[in-house]
Amino acid sequence: MATPVTVPSLGEEDAPAVLIRFLVEPGQAVHRGDPLYELDTDKVTQEVEAEADGVLLEVVGTPGVEYPPGATIAWIGAEGETPGA
Repeated sequence: MATPVTVPSLGEEDAPAVLIRFLVEPGQAVHRGDPLYELDTDKVTQEVEAEADGVLLEVVGTPGVEYPPGATIAWIGAEGETPGA
């Protein structure tokens, strides 16, 4: 089952964060703990690590857009798996 990649809460009372960029392209393998994407808040720009092993199946977040904590911005799963399935 594919795992959603969600925006974490970065502390400031669940303030939203801007997706800067993904550090991995769809179709590439990722491992738990690998840097996966960058987020920007009013106070910090931060790399966020992958929380699952697998392949970056699909990116649904758009760089430059602000997302609330918990928003799904990508999917990680087995190669050939359907995101959200």
